[in-house]
Amino acid sequence: MGLTIYDIAREAGVSASTVSRVINSRPGIRKSTRERVERILRESNFSVSEAARGLVNQTSRMIGILVSDIRNQHHIEGAYMIEQHFMQKGFCSLILNAGESDESKASYIRILASRRVNAAVLVGSAFQNDSVRRAIEAYMPDTPVIFQNGEFSLPNVSSAVADEVHGTAEAFSYLFDSGRRHIAYMNSNDTPSNRKKLDGYLKAAAEHGMEALVAVSEDSPERSAEATAALIAAHPETDAIIYAIDLLAVSGSRAILDMGLRIPDDIALIGTDNSPFSMLSNPRLSTIDTKLRELSTACSEMLEKAIADPQYNEHVVVTPSLVLRETT
Repeated sequence: MGLTIYDIAREAGVSASTVSRVINSRPGIRKSTRERVERILRESNFSVSEAARGLVNQTSRMIGILVSDIRNQHHIEGAYMIEQHFMQKGFCSLILNAGESDESKASYIRILASRRVNAAVLVGSAFQNDSVRRAIEAYMPDTPVIFQNGEFSLPNVSSAVADEVHGTAEAFSYLFDSGRRHIAYMNSNDTPSNRKKLDGYLKAAAEHGMEALVAVSEDSPERSAEATAALIAAHPETDAIIYAIDLLAVSGSRAILDMGLRIPDDIALIGTDNSPFSMLSNPRLSTIDTKLRELSTACSEMLEKAIADPQYNEHVVVTPSLVLRETT
């Protein structure tokens, strides 16, 4: 059986409350006393029970991070960046797969509340729905919540979002300026983020006096290849396609090449997210960089401020940029 706080206090010749103050980095302890207690803690491999400490302090030094699908490379990478930042700050991160339905996502808000997390992070716009909003209001009204690429107008919710309307419109304008006159858009799952991307495409098409051509693919490589082939078969004049995510674009590029068409000579392609897929594809994919690292850094900084100040609230907008590679 391991040593208790009372054993440490007896060996150090101090009270148990003094050991507790050292463990919790509280002020008011003489330097020599602190060093003696810390030495004994190290030598005895003493570990603090975070569960017990949470019962006393009504906190857990734990961050709850929710993603709707941990198989989504873009979202889990963002969660990883935030987790790494807070690990350095002495927090443990609980990363949970909240599921696809709105009700499932809301149920995980209740789970985080029951774990007494210090704060919660929602990764991805799929959490932007009424069920999650009501769950936050009911179960975590005073807990800091940081929303990556989504937003709620609640006093305890801060957010960092990418201006995806601008990002897609910029990609369209680049293709138009490059001489493309039949620019299509391949959308994916119906999320607030994807709706913004589509809005950017439609806005740019109208501004350039072009007819919009929108196709939809399920969020899978197989369906994207099929949807791309169907799009080109129905509209052989298509000379450029913007995709809602890089994975769809990479799969679509294989279908285009299998049809005997050349990239970018016959059809130019632009994906979205600047994910590793864009660099690994052949040809390497031009893409809209939605600045995942900047978003994650902004979320981490907001999270620190929100934990320190319960009244803190902020909304940050990050501007995407176009990364040009071999498919344009």
